Amino acid sequence: MEKKIYMTTGEFAKLAGVTKHTLFYYDEIGLFSPEIKQEENGYRYYSVAQFEILEVISILRELNMPLAEIQSYMDTRTPQQFLKLFKEKEQLLQKKINELKMLKQLMHTKRQFIEKHFQKDTHTITVCPEPDRYLVQSAIGGESDDQIWAAAIGTFLDYCTEHEVKSPYAIGYQQKTTDIRNGIFNNYRVFYQMLDRKPKNIAFVQKPAGNYMAAYHKGDWKTLESTYRTMLHYAEQNNLELGTHFYEDAILDSLTVQNEEDFIIRITCRVEKN
Repeated sequence: MEKKIYMTTGEFAKLAGVTKHTLFYYDEIGLFSPEIKQEENGYRYYSVAQFEILEVISILRELNMPLAEIQSYMDTRTPQQFLKLFKEKEQLLQKKINELKMLKQLMHTKRQFIEKHFQKDTHTITVCPEPDRYLVQSAIGGESDDQIWAAAIGTFLDYCTEHEVKSPYAIGYQQKTTDIRNGIFNNYRVFYQMLDRKPKNIAFVQKPAGNYMAAYHKGDWKTLESTYRTMLHYAEQNNLELGTHFYEDAILDSLTVQNEEDFIIRITCRVEKN
């Protein structure tokens, strides 16, 4: 008959990669106890066979399963319960993996977007091709102030979260070309979340692919007038027929810089004919 190998609490903890305090606590709540406890001298011994049990407990803890639920499972475990439990946890783990993959893609896209645009010359206007983009929009009617805007954006972000709209871009703003031509540079009524892919089960407006006049403005939204006037002059000089709206998208904002004067805002307008 093969002799069992036993270890002290310290030896077992070291080999298992846990603290002695964790083992004492697990024993105290009845979750995981040493195979041998000598009451007369307080010595405690764990067997090698107990490693696998502790490993299962550790896996369930990493999956954020409460200790009370782990204990309930350990007290009544059967092969059927084990299979059921691990199937459920595997599904939760796969969901988490998918969420992390999506988060990684969002971070990658945002980083690429900033890298591509933040060092552009703010004194140069270009006409360049843009792909199809999709805008989940919201609007404000009538007079509004900063407090009303903040509340509206908060409601909009809740709506996007509810419908699982996840965008790597900051909230953008839309202005009418007729307003810009008439010298009105702050008639903000529509804001949006821009997406690279068509969203499902939610209303959206397509920003169609095509050639877009683009400029980069340094400073906050309150100082956009000079850039808009330069864009209008460029369009006139180059006989560009502009689309119905201008779009303002932040490249650098309070997420990446400390001062508003360092904001970089990309302004685009579709060129219908040139």
